[in-house]
Amino acid sequence: MQSPLNAGTYSTPVGDLSVLIDPASGAVVCSHFGTVAQAARELGMPYVDRPDARVAAALESWAAGDGLGLAEIPVFQAGTELQQLIWAAVRQVPHGDTATYGEIALEVGRPRAARAVGTACARSITTPFTPCHRVVSATGIGGFGGAPSSHGTDLKRRLIAMEAA
Repeated sequence: MQSPLNAGTYSTPVGDLSVLIDPASGAVVCSHFGTVAQAARELGMPYVDRPDARVAAALESWAAGDGLGLAEIPVFQAGTELQQLIWAAVRQVPHGDTATYGEIALEVGRPRAARAVGTACARSITTPFTPCHRVVSATGIGGFGGAPSSHGTDLKRRLIAMEAA
């Protein structure tokens, strides 16, 4: 049997963020603006309430305007080879900036894969450590799956505004 994940809920300027961490690797394996129970259901894994000081510090610096701390937290999520490339490229989008789905597609060497970028972002379960909110459509904001409800686009706008401030 696999060890339970370490779980914590952290207050951010845009709402409470639930984070699940693999105790063996220290990597964030699921995080989103919902409850820990919702996050654990995403993975079908048991968890114990054990907040992580590294995550707390990274989120505090992120809320204060420094996104570098988030990039230092290891992340793991299952996905295809292309999704892994996309998520790695998304993690390189600087705090306070945005990139288009097409720009990320170019970055991963697949210039016609803008829709695949959108799909990978929609399937990411490590918000904001994989900052898919920074990836926008060439014609507008685009969608966002970082919330367990229909409020994703509003949350995406709030995250972009918070980081731009």
